Amino acid sequence: MADERARGGSRDVGALRQARSSRPSDDEATRQLLSGDAWHRYCDALRAAGDLLLASNAEASDSTRAEGIRYLLGLVRGGLGQALELADPARPRFFRNPDSTSRWGAENADNQYLWAHVDPRAVYRIAGTRGTAFDFLIEVKEGYMQLGDERNFATATAEEIDCDADGNFEITLSAERRDGNWLHLDPEAHYIAIRQYLCDWRTERPARFTIECLEHPDSDQAVTPARIAACLEDAAEWTLESARFWSEWIEPLRNAWNPSKIAPARKFAGGADDIYYGNSLYRIGPDQSLLIETELPDARYWQFQLCDLWFRSADWAERATSINLQQAHVDADGRFRCVVAHHDPGIANWLDTAGEPEGLLQFRWIWSRTNPVPTGRIVPFDEILDHLPADTPAFSESDRQAELRARRRHRDLREPAS
Repeated sequence: MADERARGGSRDVGALRQARSSRPSDDEATRQLLSGDAWHRYCDALRAAGDLLLASNAEASDSTRAEGIRYLLGLVRGGLGQALELADPARPRFFRNPDSTSRWGAENADNQYLWAHVDPRAVYRIAGTRGTAFDFLIEVKEGYMQLGDERNFATATAEEIDCDADGNFEITLSAERRDGNWLHLDPEAHYIAIRQYLCDWRTERPARFTIECLEHPDSDQAVTPARIAACLEDAAEWTLESARFWSEWIEPLRNAWNPSKIAPARKFAGGADDIYYGNSLYRIGPDQSLLIETELPDARYWQFQLCDLWFRSADWAERATSINLQQAHVDADGRFRCVVAHHDPGIANWLDTAGEPEGLLQFRWIWSRTNPVPTGRIVPFDEILDHLPADTPAFSESDRQAELRARRRHRDLREPAS
């Protein structure tokens, strides 16, 4: 796979890894925690992340800048998940990150994301029930790409996993091969990530997963001051580096924006295999719309969505901000057309900007044998229907409200209270 990398200029992966490898001894970490130094460093990292985001998008709308603070709160939640939910690989559990309240990294609106921290010396078992999700992908990973940990070591899709007649399955994860469903734990692997693809939001039910550690080389996993100090270090690094990385990712996209050209999709280091990611921008005035048109990819799955200037997916549960292959209307000529606009144009394929004049337009071709390049053109909003095929079906206000209710119900199904 010919991966291409996109990184911000000030990010130093080597420095990040060096800092991790040179953390203090247990005695010094204990002193730092009990003296309060470890906590103060964590708070300093949050302040630095806040200052970075406050300095970003300085010319954006007030609502976008306010969303930046909500974005920061979501990053803090993700960092706390590292410290509280994912800290102990001897007692693993799955943690949703991102989700609808903690969105980051232009996550796919059709995905549920689960993470578990693992020790490559241990043996684990994932047990689950298949459900009716379109597909899911289990990955054995080095870590989070925004922390410089980009390698994927092993993957399995739903169709590659043997299930019983009721859809139940078990998967062993270990360094040495085991019978049945098995994934190799590379010596540099530290996380299991699961992304579920949910296309028909009205009918599909997510798969369910649990994870347990069957064998671990360290029998003593007692809570110690040194371990809590390490948790604070992990939470601080995750929050600050996530804020820095994604801010630096989107700025080149804004600088390279060409209103007459949408950049082709490509693969990125750290992303899942077999995914082409297309990242472009939209900028439209209050009386304008952006008409997107493309031939369909030869792909098992494809999707379009909007993201904000913080590189978060737009609010997919409360607004019509994403369209996938099962939700889309495809025109009689076999092409897909959609409209990015501030107001509902009365068609099914609408991407709602929520009034924001600028944002990210993103598309994904997954398990695809082709890579078509969409086109876009600015059209006066009042004339948009004149630029669509004459047989484009109308989409009424009651149709839209039914769609939004289905989106909200799907969010609650995908993200059950824990």
